[in-house]
Amino acid sequence: MHAAAVTLLCWAMIAAALFAPVSAATLAPVLLASLVAFVGLPHGAADHWLAGAVLPQSIGRHWWFFFLGGYLGVAALTVAGWFIAPCLTILAFFAASAWHFGREEPQLVRSGNVADALSRIARGGLVIWIPLLAWRNQVNELLLAICPAEAPAEVDLAVSALVPVSVFAVVLAAASWLQQLFAACSASGVRRRVLILDASLVASLVAVFALVTPVVSFPVYFCAWHSARGLRRLRRQLGESWRQMVMQLAPTTIASIALVAAGGAFVWRAPDLPTVLVRSTFLGLSAVAMPHLMLETVLACVAKRDTQATTHGGAVLGRAT
Repeated sequence: MHAAAVTLLCWAMIAAALFAPVSAATLAPVLLASLVAFVGLPHGAADHWLAGAVLPQSIGRHWWFFFLGGYLGVAALTVAGWFIAPCLTILAFFAASAWHFGREEPQLVRSGNVADALSRIARGGLVIWIPLLAWRNQVNELLLAICPAEAPAEVDLAVSALVPVSVFAVVLAAASWLQQLFAACSASGVRRRVLILDASLVASLVAVFALVTPVVSFPVYFCAWHSARGLRRLRRQLGESWRQMVMQLAPTTIASIALVAAGGAFVWRAPDLPTVLVRSTFLGLSAVAMPHLMLETVLACVAKRDTQATTHGGAVLGRAT
């Protein structure tokens, strides 16, 4: 149901962009800021809960100091990177985002460990690769609005380096998409419907990325697809109702929104409100996203290590008995 709803949303956004371009362009910054604030940021607002469920067993009762220090440190380095080393920050942020999005994407057809990993990164990064090819000037302007005024050369260098990567990733994602269609032709029943629905979703997202400005297409993917699925998974982990989860995530979400708003008002000044919204939203989002995805990586490694230790311990016990 969620995939079907996002597919319909994609085509509604395409219709709005084609038949009401002026209204869509005017509302885009407000749409971006609103969706990121109320759907995107809550996606990472439970990081402290996830860390608290795993890290104490590895670090001890003082895990909170390591978590908070590391989280805020990575966020501060990310924001500083946009001003000190824009080119490296753009490359690192885009690569990390594609990898993170790819990990969350479903893998319905498997080819092998390396091929699967690359195809998932290619698919997860379509929200980056397609706009870089279809909206290169707009992406360039967006990055210039975030970076300092003296950074055009570094932004151009980063975008130029990402364009060939985007071509390769799009070709790889297209090959994976075709493989999925072939698999659907030979499948039947529920699996066939799932494969076709997922392929339709990917095609619809690609159409949005290619036809609609990145300021609109990005929140469609990030909020309506990626973050919404993450919140639904988080609710299952917490074992709570939607209302209970909203109440639990509200304090950290409000604090994140306040920090982003304060930055937009006092640090990232711009000549008009739309530019302020876009600049502060993307800077604030990157500051939250980088520690969020790094934390997920750490937690995944800890969980994998614990699983291996348990398996090894069981094997040793089995041999001993």
